[in-house]
Amino acid sequence: MSKAFEILSGALDEAIHDAQNEKPVLKRRKVSIAIPPIDDYSADEIKKIRWSVGVPQSLFAKYFGVSTKTVEAWEAGRNKPSGPSSRLLGLIKAKKLALTE
Repeated sequence: MSKAFEILSGALDEAIHDAQNEKPVLKRRKVSIAIPPIDDYSADEIKKIRWSVGVPQSLFAKYFGVSTKTVEAWEAGRNKPSGPSSRLLGLIKAKKLALTE
């Protein structure tokens, strides 16, 4: 076994033992993250985001894992990007804004 596996395995065993103990010893923290809502992009906004990175529809489609026809439909307003695609559009838009500021 690798050293990393031994360390992780030991830590997991310790955490399981502590969780099963009546009086836990290990510190616990609750982590909460505010996830922003998914933006709804218009056809023009999608086109502007694609233009901002300077790629044709075919390459843009490959980044999203969709067909070129899907990107065409987004940009014509016939269809809307799904949740994951909207998140990716938001990341691209935010990155481009950060680079221009």
